[in-house]
Order: sequence, then structure tokens, then C-alpha cells
Amino acid sequence: MNDGLGNSNRLYRGHFTSLLFQFLWYLLLIITIVACSTPERRVIKNPEMNSWNAEQRRYVNLFQPQYGKLEETEFDSIDFRQPHEKGVRKYAFLSDPRGDIDRTKGYDPSEYTVAPDLSLLQSPAHDVQITWIRHATFLIQLGRKYQILVDPVLEVIDGYTGRFMKYADIGKLYADPPLTTRDLPFVDGSEDAVKEQINIVAISHNHYDHLNWNTIDQLPVDTHFYVPLGLQDNFPARYSKVTGMDWYTKDTVGDLSIYFVPANHWSGRSMHGPNRTLWGGWLFEWNGYRVYFAGDTGYSDVFKDIKAQLGTMDTCLMPISAYFQRHVHLAPEDAVRAAEDLGCREFIPWGWGTWIISFEHILDPPRRLQYAWKEMQPENMKLHMLKMGETVNFDGVSRNLGKK
Repeated sequence: MNDGLGNSNRLYRGHFTSLLFQFLWYLLLIITIVACSTPERRVIKNPEMNSWNAEQRRYVNLFQPQYGKLEETEFDSIDFRQPHEKGVRKYAFLSDPRGDIDRTKGYDPSEYTVAPDLSLLQSPAHDVQITWIRHATFLIQLGRKYQILVDPVLEVIDGYTGRFMKYADIGKLYADPPLTTRDLPFVDGSEDAVKEQINIVAISHNHYDHLNWNTIDQLPVDTHFYVPLGLQDNFPARYSKVTGMDWYTKDTVGDLSIYFVPANHWSGRSMHGPNRTLWGGWLFEWNGYRVYFAGDTGYSDVFKDIKAQLGTMDTCLMPISAYFQRHVHLAPEDAVRAAEDLGCREFIPWGWGTWIISFEHILDPPRRLQYAWKEMQPENMKLHMLKMGETVNFDGVSRNLGKK
């Protein structure tokens, strides 16, 4: 009996050991396959940039913000609402300690949205075409060749955050996009897609209103993504063209130059802690013409520094909302000052009309901007107040405009 039991135990242990080795072998095989199938991401670093705090294991801003959180100026005392827009509402989330107002009363998004000219987007007819889709999402078309989609958020916010925002006051959607992802000129399935054009997507940072995986998942696999340093490793393996860029670095695609520049903001998307990936703005230069997208940013000396290092800008896409966090967001008058620092010739505002992500009324940013424009009277700069879905065109720009 004892010998039989001992033989059974030995057979059991031998069988268990064999199964364990098989499990470890298959696990090693799976890890090897995954490692080999994960593309090596391209990274462009700036050896002179010291934005990473090794002790805190996070990135830091280059400049101190001009204003603190909730710091007010003379423009804050002006109520830009019309009589029918005035009301009080208590918000469960993002409640204003100074007193809540109804932030969407009287707002009709259809008054601030137009149907885009899809045929013009499919077949660009101008040197420079810039379409504001909504919030921070732009389609920039340069030289009838380069299609640059910036911060595309055309689908519902992904993950648990999207589910939360669907039912909460904070982040509730108030304006649908004027076009779908499949309407974009370089997405498979769009009508008369122009195959010979070069397709680029640029992401300013990883916040939910600037990076949307539900939109990314619908873009072609040959799309070239430009992202802040650290974010390149988060992209699905099927996208092989993903370039992570440091502040003040440059890449070229044909005769298009792409620069990633600093901003006063932060990053963070999960429970892993803030500022583990970089944030910033983008500068696209074609034939000497420059389009600058600021990304989310507060006002600081960063704009003067960008001009000192890279020169003046032609068209500037500037955020003008969520200025209760003024250290990391631009109030409209701050955006005008920043554009003056950059030497901008054309000014296109964005960031308002889509979600409630701040204390101000949803129409306060554009009205406050127009008021600030009259008060500040910026020289040699034109204001373009676009509606969502609207395109502005510039021709005759195939020249070097003499920077710096």
C-alpha cells in the first residue's frame, strides 16, 4: 500500500511539473511574440531640455505662470450674458465657490455650428485651409497635400470617464461635432478620399478632451501620429508610425516642418499620477507659412521664449476657455497677449461651445474675447471668429515671410 501510494505521489508530482513547464514555455512564447510584434516607437529628444524631474518622476513646466488659480482681473467683473441667459444653478461637480450660474442657459449650439463643405475638405482648393471642428479639434490642410488633424475628439469620451461625464454636469456634451470621423478626407470609407495626400495627427496632451481613443481607433493604420514625449508607448501596436517629441524638437515630412513647443499646463489621465507624459503646442511650417496650435496653456513667458527661439507666427489657434484655472488655461485677454508675444498675424480662438468644463457661461469666452480685442486693439493681427464646422482659407502664402 505504501509503495503504491508513493508511486502515485511521484507520478502526480511528475505530471504537475510537466504541466508547469508547459505553462511557463507557452507564457514565454506569448511574451516573445508580443514583444516582437510591438513596434519600436520613434522618439526625438532635446538633449538641452531639462523638463523631467527625476526625483519626482514627472515633467515640469519651463516657466512660472503669470496668474494663480482663480486669480481675477478687471474683465472678471463684467457679465457678458444676455438677460435671457441669466440664471442660477447648483452644480454637484465643479461647483464655483464664488457662486454658481446656469452655464448653458439660452445656449443653442446650432447658432454656432455650420455644415462643413465636405467637397472642399476632400479636395483642398487653397494654399492653407483651417477648419475648426469643435473644442480643440482642427483640420489643417497645407499646400493641398498635407492633412493635419489636431487633437481629434469626434466620438464619445472613452472609458469610465466618458460614462461618468454622460450623466454628470461636468463635461456634459452640448454640441455634437459637425462631421464624423468617417467624413475626414483621409479615413477609409470617406467619399472621394485623396489617396496621394499625407495624413498626420498631432496630439497636444493626454487629457480626455484632447485625446480620444474612440476616434483614434477609426483612423487608418498608415496615419503618422505626432505626440508628446512618453505618450508614444500608449498607442496600439497596429499604428507603426508614432513619433514622440520633446519640447523644441523638429521633424520634417517632405517640405513640411513640424515643431513641438512648450506650454504651461500638465498631463494626466489615470490613477498613475500626473505629468508622466509631456504636454505642449505644435507649429506646422510649409513654404515659410506657419500655423501655431497652442494646446492647453496658461499665460507665462513661454510665448516670448517660443518667438525668441523659432520666430514669429502667421496663424495662431488659441484657447480661450476654462480660465477658472488661469495658471494652466488662457483667459481671452491672456490669449490676445500671448498672440502678441508670438507676433501672430491671424488669430483663431477655440475651446468653447462643446462641453461644460469650467465656471463661466458657455458663451462667455467668445464675447469676452471680442470685448478684450476692442479694448486691447492688437496691431497687425486679424480676428477670425469661426463657427464649429467653418473653414478659413489663405492663399498666396507660398513665400518665406521672414521670421525673427
